Amino acid sequence: MSTRHDSTGSYIVGLGVLTLTILVVLSVTTPNFLTVANLNSMGSQFPEFGLLALAVLPTMISGGIDLSVVAIANLASIIAALLLRAGPEYAWLAIPAALLVGLACGVLNGCLIAYLRLPPILATLGTMQLFSGIGIVITRGPAITGVPAWYGAWGNWSIGGMIPMPLVIFTVVALALGILLRFTASGMRARLYGANATAARFAGIGETSLIIRVYAIAGVIASIAGLVILARVNSANADYGGSYLLLVILINILAGVSPFGGFGSTIGVVLAVITLQLISSGLNFLAFSAFARDLFFGGLLIIVMSVRALMEGGVGWLRPRFRKASS
Repeated sequence: MSTRHDSTGSYIVGLGVLTLTILVVLSVTTPNFLTVANLNSMGSQFPEFGLLALAVLPTMISGGIDLSVVAIANLASIIAALLLRAGPEYAWLAIPAALLVGLACGVLNGCLIAYLRLPPILATLGTMQLFSGIGIVITRGPAITGVPAWYGAWGNWSIGGMIPMPLVIFTVVALALGILLRFTASGMRARLYGANATAARFAGIGETSLIIRVYAIAGVIASIAGLVILARVNSANADYGGSYLLLVILINILAGVSPFGGFGSTIGVVLAVITLQLISSGLNFLAFSAFARDLFFGGLLIIVMSVRALMEGGVGWLRPRFRKASS
C-alpha cells in the first residue's frame, strides 16, 4: 500500500508541474490569457464540469462509475427552474427540491448496483437514459426559461470582481469531499472496498449500505452542479452538457483515479479540472471549434490511459481486477 501511495503522490506532483507548465506556455504565447477578464471567465466556466467530476470521484474510488451525473444535474436544474418560475411562494423550495432529486437519483443507482448486482457502468448508463427521458417529458423538449433574475445573478457574480461564486461553491464542495474521503470511516471503507472487495467483506464492511451512500453522495454533488448551471445560463434543458460526460471521465483518469477502484484524490481532480480548463481556453484562443476540442479530449483520454497502463506493467495492470472479479 505504501508504495502505491508514494507513486500516487508523485503522480499528483507531476500533474501539478504539468498544470503550471501549460499555464506558463499559454501566458507567454497568448498575450491576453492572464487578463482579469479571462481568468474570471475560466473561474466561472470550469465549476460546472468540475463539480460533475467530483461527483464521479467517489464512485470510481469504490470500484464503480456513474455515467448518469450529467442527466441528474439536468433533471435537478429542471425541477429547480419550475419551482423558481412558479412564484415566490415556491421559490424557497427550489434548492432543497433539486438536492432531493439528486439524492433520490443517486440512491436509485446505488440500489440497482447493491441489490440487483448490476454492473455500475450498465446500471448508470440505463439510469442516464431514464433521467434524461424524465427531463424531456417534463420540459416537452424545449428549455425552461423565465427563471427569476435574482437567481441568475449569483451565478454570474464575483466576490470583489475577482472570485466567481461558482468557483467558491466548487472549492467548498471539493474541500468537503476531500475531508469525507480522506478522514472519515466511510471514505476509508470506500477505498478499501474499491481496492479489494473480498477483503472488505471479510473486514465486516457493509457492502450494500456503502454502495448506496457512495452513489447518493454522487447524486447530491451532481444536483449542486445542476443548480450552478441553472444560475449561469438562466435556463434548464434535459440535453445540456452533452460533451461533459467525456470530459468528466477524462478528468478523473488524468487525475490519477484508478478505473478499478481504491485510489484517487480530490486534489488530483482539482488539478486535472484546472489543466483541462487551461487547455480548453488555449484552444479557444487558437480558434479551434468545439468539435475539435471533443476530438482532442477523446484522444487525450486514450493516450493517458495507455500511458498509465504501460507505466503500471501493461497487461499486468489488468490482472488484479480479473482475480478480484473471479473471487
